[in-house]
Amino acid sequence: MVAPNTALDLDLLIPDEESLISNQNQIEKELILEEIMSEMNSGNEFSINTLIKAMALLFVAVFIFGIKIHFSNRVYELSRDISLLKSKKSFLMEQNEILQFKLEEQRFKSDIIDAIF
Repeated sequence: MVAPNTALDLDLLIPDEESLISNQNQIEKELILEEIMSEMNSGNEFSINTLIKAMALLFVAVFIFGIKIHFSNRVYELSRDISLLKSKKSFLMEQNEILQFKLEEQRFKSDIIDAIF
């Protein structure tokens, strides 16, 4: 009788180390992929309600900041106008003093001329 080839039988029954490692790596990759896919599917889905809420929040923020910017600009314009009016007032007060001085001078001349004639 012929003895069976035991080395060949063992190779068929016991896989080599490389195939075990590659099978293990493949299984790990599949498990990781399945876990990632399940996490992605179980996460919060994008819905139209979320979009509406985000747009409403953005609109409210723009509205509030728009009002703030508008009032800040109005305050700046009013303060600029007040400053301009103050400078005109001081100029007119100086002009008034000059005219008062000229009026007093004319009155003095008139009094002197009336006293002489």
